[in-house]
Amino acid sequence: MYAVIDTETTGLSPRLHHRVVELAVVLVDERGQIESEFCTLLNPERDLGPQHIHGIRAADVINAPRFTDVAGHLLGLLSGRTIVAHNLPFDLTFLDAEFDRLGVPFPLTRDMGVCTMTWSSQFLENSGRSLRECCAAANVPLTGWHSALSDTRAAAGLLRHYISASAGEPPWQEMLHRNREVLWPKFDISPFQACSRSAAPKAPALSDALVSRLVDFMPRVDSSDVADPYLAVLDEALVDRCISTDEQSALAALASSLGLTAIDVARLHRDYLNALARVALADGHLSKEEASDLQQVAKILGLPEAAVSEALAKAGVDRVVRPTEGRLPLEPGDMIVFTGDMAESRELWMKRAAEHGYVPHPCVTKKVRLVVAADTDSLSGKAKKARGYGIPVMSVDDFRTALGYPSPAPGEFAASRDWGNSESQWAKALRNEAGK
Repeated sequence: MYAVIDTETTGLSPRLHHRVVELAVVLVDERGQIESEFCTLLNPERDLGPQHIHGIRAADVINAPRFTDVAGHLLGLLSGRTIVAHNLPFDLTFLDAEFDRLGVPFPLTRDMGVCTMTWSSQFLENSGRSLRECCAAANVPLTGWHSALSDTRAAAGLLRHYISASAGEPPWQEMLHRNREVLWPKFDISPFQACSRSAAPKAPALSDALVSRLVDFMPRVDSSDVADPYLAVLDEALVDRCISTDEQSALAALASSLGLTAIDVARLHRDYLNALARVALADGHLSKEEASDLQQVAKILGLPEAAVSEALAKAGVDRVVRPTEGRLPLEPGDMIVFTGDMAESRELWMKRAAEHGYVPHPCVTKKVRLVVAADTDSLSGKAKKARGYGIPVMSVDDFRTALGYPSPAPGEFAASRDWGNSESQWAKALRNEAGK
């Protein structure tokens, strides 16, 4: 039914002769249950590229098979199945290029597979782009770091979560039937010995860079099906605030291979910087280090010097809103999120919002219209994400006044609590009650 894949590569774009250096395939049935696994290192017949990221050493690949050695076996694994990956466009770009080198046409395009990153916006609440963030939101274990097999198992777990959430009838059901009829090319199956790493890759120490601290709060993009795939690669590339000239060229080649024009990329880069500035100013203060990071990111993104000051000016616009003449900047049916420890319980405020025709939501997405905070300067994840999306924040006292509720009695304060999944359950219960 499904073939979940992941590749580790020597760089960002096959157009610059980057190659696949590790490949994993996990075969999955219609329920999302794992049937079998395959993984091997590959000798890319060139330098290994960013070893600090994928952790693969030259000694590991000296005796590894080449892509041509495994191509026949790989085609047998993929034939008749729907390909799944986290950031599918990236992996398909490399597979297509590898088979092209062999003179073998690869029969699948991006619209013939399932990208667990793209579908996360429908099946996961409050999730970022990265595999780590999506797995955390879906309670799927991610045990490795840039290990093809670990990442593939995690993507298979996300797929299983999506299938379960859709009661076994995923929205790509029709695609599954079409893909069974795809004619796959034939390629001789050569004997080879799969090759494993000598040591598991280790996650690098978390950088103090602005991007590494804030990337999980960056907004998702739905302007095209390749914007998030491109930005996911950019997220990772920017973490150490250093992109070489080769990497800049590779990013440009990657954008081109994804079908993004120069105008598309320039807009994505400017929006990225603007969102980063908004999230950086979530605490109302911009340190010298943060200002320097923004300047560096702008330079890496090829933006003019004025872009940073423009981004900060936009971010500095007061996003704390107050009701106008007792009215809220909301319409009935608008989604609203609460954050922080309030004098009255969050359940009560969610119930009050529902009674006034608003839709309480447990997390911040781009569809949310207002965040109500115990402290409008809050540094909570919800508040940061709201600022990343440009969603206005209102104090709970102003919200109380607009709805006409009296202030709580002196000394009355709801004890803080660890919501866990209960906030989602409470919001769902209120939606169900309103629908009766």
